[in-house]
Amino acid sequence: MKNKILASISFLALSTVSLAQNSVADKGVGMSLFQFQAGYYSAAGDFAELYGNPVEIGFSYAYKTPKNILFGMDFGFQFGSNVKDEGSLFRKLRNDRNEIVGIEGEAISILVSQRGYAGGLYIGKIFPIIGPNPNSGLVIKLGLDYFEHRTWIEIRQDEYAPLEGDYRKGYDRKRAGLALNQFIGYQHFDNSKKINFYAGFDFYQGFTGDYRSYNIDQMAITDGDYLDLLFGIKLGWVFPVYRQVADKFYLD
Repeated sequence: MKNKILASISFLALSTVSLAQNSVADKGVGMSLFQFQAGYYSAAGDFAELYGNPVEIGFSYAYKTPKNILFGMDFGFQFGSNVKDEGSLFRKLRNDRNEIVGIEGEAISILVSQRGYAGGLYIGKIFPIIGPNPNSGLVIKLGLDYFEHRTWIEIRQDEYAPLEGDYRKGYDRKRAGLALNQFIGYQHFDNSKKINFYAGFDFYQGFTGDYRSYNIDQMAITDGDYLDLLFGIKLGWVFPVYRQVADKFYLD
């Protein structure tokens, strides 16, 4: 009797799990989405005057309702190696041999790159016109982000007074502000829950302003407003979490 009871419980549990998995294929399912994403962007607008094309890596969380509406938040760290004014950025610190010399007479090695991030909230909708089930299809997202970028300055030596503390901030071109974000692509949920992803085109319009009040190398007060544009391709790997309870049982 005990073995029969255990066997019955195991059968019901497996049946429930099986029906829960199949429900993704049969109908819209509410689920939490933990997503890791990466993108590559082309720079335009005022952003392109300072930097080249950046890469973004990040993560997001969203809740998808049974009607395929998305409510989410995301964060992306951006970086690039092309700083347009790198050659002139420290010209006032260089000697006649185009070297930057430290206190002890050694040549200073300085690396510059672009760093930034965007993070905020979004709302979206999945239209199940393509894909293997009612949860997959064309996806459109609209977001509002806080957007920031700067020139990252890294000194290989331990110290160099003209580029330490507040002096370094006078060279970093930091800008920040709000940004609009749009994504259009394809969202895929596998019937067996093994392969879940999204891919598509991503766009940023950043309405930024100067965060620093003075650029030391230009010896100029800064108080500008800018339109920073990025457009590119974004890919994301999705880990869905949901619990769907079977609502029908059949007994012979």
